[in-house]
Amino acid sequence: MNIFSKKSPDELDEDFSDGDTQNDVALQQEGRNDQLDEKVATPSKPSIISEGFEFIGTITTAGTLNISGVVKGKIHAKSVLVDTTGQVEGELHSDQVMIKGALNGEVRCQELNIGPKADVEGTVSYQNIHIQRGGRIKGQFTKK
Repeated sequence: MNIFSKKSPDELDEDFSDGDTQNDVALQQEGRNDQLDEKVATPSKPSIISEGFEFIGTITTAGTLNISGVVKGKIHAKSVLVDTTGQVEGELHSDQVMIKGALNGEVRCQELNIGPKADVEGTVSYQNIHIQRGGRIKGQFTKK
């Protein structure tokens, strides 16, 4: 049975008159939900806070977060890019962090890249760091 075919309501009632067919459809739908849950757990496209947008609160993602707007609060992500127009105030916990804009707060990461126009102030804990010429940093920096 193709559940996506065009059928009249009477034809659909005939298809679902057998209890086993209903169970099969329910199992197929459950399988699709499991596949959707897997995709949500590891997103392939980045989440984006656009320029002109301000977010206050906690952001958690298993994927990448691109920030061109303002985030005030806590961020937990696999990878974070603070773009040239981006601003972060608060806590940032990530495996990989690229800062091209402004960050004021606490950062805990494995890989930290600071761009030439970046302005970073706060407490930073990192495994590896790369600071490009022109990048400004101020605060306490600790290698893990």
